[in-house]
Amino acid sequence: MLIQGKQPKGSRAAIISTVEGNRWIVTLMGGAEDYPPTDEAGFLAFARSLPNLLLYDAIKDAQPLSPIYGYRHTENRLRHYEQLSMWPEGFVVLGDAVGAFNPGYYQGMTIAAMGALTLDTCLRKQRRRDSNGDLTGMPERFQKALAKVNSVPWLVATGEDSRLAESDKPNPVVHALHRYRDALRMLALNDPQTHLKILHVMHLLRPSSTFLHPILVIRVLRHMVSQRKAAFSAHEQ
Repeated sequence: MLIQGKQPKGSRAAIISTVEGNRWIVTLMGGAEDYPPTDEAGFLAFARSLPNLLLYDAIKDAQPLSPIYGYRHTENRLRHYEQLSMWPEGFVVLGDAVGAFNPGYYQGMTIAAMGALTLDTCLRKQRRRDSNGDLTGMPERFQKALAKVNSVPWLVATGEDSRLAESDKPNPVVHALHRYRDALRMLALNDPQTHLKILHVMHLLRPSSTFLHPILVIRVLRHMVSQRKAAFSAHEQ
């Protein structure tokens, strides 16, 4: 279960994930320093403040199996090692040491695995380049390849999180993209195929350019027009 308020004003969100042993992991999230409390009463009050009471109703009578833990250092962070003018031979950096992302998007382990696959590819190319096992130059080439791999999930995470810091007069292009994403989500509420596309992009199975496929763009725009017409009709009544 995922509940999230409309950005940028709705900074609170929550997730219930099922795990083995008939257990749940319940995660409350708050942006812009709106932190969930770690005491049980405060935790439940925060859950109750969400836009929908489904999650609160699910946990209010549940049995806690552990203390409540809080994590405050979950900001997006990307280190550009690929831009260094010199790189030590025989040394590579990957995983969270290069890029750490908002855990609410569930991308960290996937990105780490993609980094490992990128390293494997670079090692195989190096072996074809030099069968004697010389790795000279490989680490630097790897860091540049990894930077390309990390660029897409970085844009996904920071593009969405930046909405919490939107000013009263945001960048028009960014604002338009955010409106498009909102309309895309609204379409997905009643369209399983669109919902699946969103999940594929969020879980890095497809590129973010999937959202800009002409057929999908047309469907989203039609949905926006129909929503505006419905809102106008309701206002007239």
